[in-house]
Amino acid sequence: MDITILNVKSALSNLTSMTDMNTVEINKSIMELNYKKEKLQNEVDDIQSQINFLASLRESQRMNNDERSGQSLFDQMFGG
Repeated sequence: MDITILNVKSALSNLTSMTDMNTVEINKSIMELNYKKEKLQNEVDDIQSQINFLASLRESQRMNNDERSGQSLFDQMFGG
C-alpha cells in the first residue's frame, strides 16, 4: 500500500508541474485520482472489516476461556 501512496504522490507532483493541461486532461486526471482514492478506501474498509472480525473472535475466545476457567475452578473447589 505504501508503494501505491508513493505512486499517487508522484503522479500529483507530475500533475502540478504541468501548467499547460487543458480541461479534458484535468478532468481525466481528477477521475483517475478519484478512482484510485475509491480503490484505496475499499482496501481500508476491507482491512477494517478484518480487524473487526478478529476483534470479535478474540472477544469470543476470551469469554470461552473465562467460562472454562470458571468451570474448572468450580470443579476444583466443589469436586464437580
